[in-house]
Amino acid sequence: MARESEKEELKRKDIAHVLHGQVVPSVFHKSGCTFYESAHGVRVVDMDGKEYLDGMCAGACANIGYGRAEIAEVAKEQMIKLQHYPNYGYLANIPEIELCAKLAEIAPAKIERFMTQNSGSDAVEAAVKAARFYWGEKGKRDKHKIISLDKSYHGTTAGAISVTGDPFWLHPNLAPFASGFLHVKALPYCYRCLWGKSYPDCNFECAQTLEEAIEKEGEDTVAAFLSEPMWLGVGVHVAPPGYWQKITEICQRHNVLIIIDEVITGFGRNGEFWCSDIYDIKPDILAFSKGLAAAYMPMAGVGITDEIYKGITAHDAMFPQVHTFSGHAVGCAVALKTIEITLKEKLAENAAEMGKYILERLAPLKKESPYVGDVRGLGMATGVELVANKDTKEPLSAEKTAEVVSRCYEKGVIVVAFGDNILRWGLPLIATKKDIDIILDTVEWAIKGIQV
Repeated sequence: MARESEKEELKRKDIAHVLHGQVVPSVFHKSGCTFYESAHGVRVVDMDGKEYLDGMCAGACANIGYGRAEIAEVAKEQMIKLQHYPNYGYLANIPEIELCAKLAEIAPAKIERFMTQNSGSDAVEAAVKAARFYWGEKGKRDKHKIISLDKSYHGTTAGAISVTGDPFWLHPNLAPFASGFLHVKALPYCYRCLWGKSYPDCNFECAQTLEEAIEKEGEDTVAAFLSEPMWLGVGVHVAPPGYWQKITEICQRHNVLIIIDEVITGFGRNGEFWCSDIYDIKPDILAFSKGLAAAYMPMAGVGITDEIYKGITAHDAMFPQVHTFSGHAVGCAVALKTIEITLKEKLAENAAEMGKYILERLAPLKKESPYVGDVRGLGMATGVELVANKDTKEPLSAEKTAEVVSRCYEKGVIVVAFGDNILRWGLPLIATKKDIDIILDTVEWAIKGIQV
């Protein structure tokens, strides 16, 4: 009884004092939230002691799992030694220097210099600023426009939300959005191709829209193309072979920088340490976060090539990018340990192996279920697109999709819905085949319970 009283008091305080994003106020004021109290491995535990297999992975962050004592020890040691000292101006701390040096060893292509940030949104904003500063120092201040996809998510700060193209986030109450950002229909959504074509006989019409946009705006006004290497922020979309080669050729032809957003995809989630390496993308600027410190600390970063650095510093100007907690000493120490664990335990390799197993197991469901239109994924990131009619591809309603999510939750498995009809999940990268079987058995069971 005392526990129920405690829960009710927490619910009261939560409703009265916490401003939650992405909740419907009338529903929130009535039901409140689920309170998770502890976690271990790939599972979180609520206040009633019920365990849930976490297919949300703490917002795609908890790559190395929950409750790692070695991370806590590193954080404690650094907190006692020096919790933080700012990294702007002529100031530095040792953990950030060591972290940036380590990142330079493992980063894709020629990314060699790094600035740590607080969140993925911050990293995206810093990347945009770096691109514009680069062209400005080259005397091309008109070359400031940033192109991204109309179906994209890159964060919710004022600049990052202007890069974001998904209408869900672009609420009219937030308008006007920042100028100098364009969105193109270049997402390779092969299941619902806007041109009615099929890969590989499509000539990458989607990618061609990027070139058309650059030519329309004038390449002397376009600074960069910014995109995830595969699209996890909008429902799990996997780039088909050849897509990124086409995009790279277009950007090089028009002297447009490539900014890759690896906020979700970095640090092993998709079967390589960087998803960029899977597609042989050579970004000029790289934004990353989530898996960097695996949710043990809020950490992010932006990386640039030596070419971008030379451009930024060509006239000996100071790059105006400062956050109080950039280079946070504890966060950097934790990130270093997280990278060590990710590499030592070969978690990217495990993600690749488990990803293949997931797709193999879901293949019969895609073939047999009248409600599964498409299954797609790479590594430890999976999306299942639900339909009401396989022939017409009519999307399953948001209400019916929500029922599937609820049924999974009742069974102790957390999955989420993107858009109206796409199930998405991604376990921590330490997940075993036994964990995968539990989540897939539950998802299959929940889908079979759909009644239209």
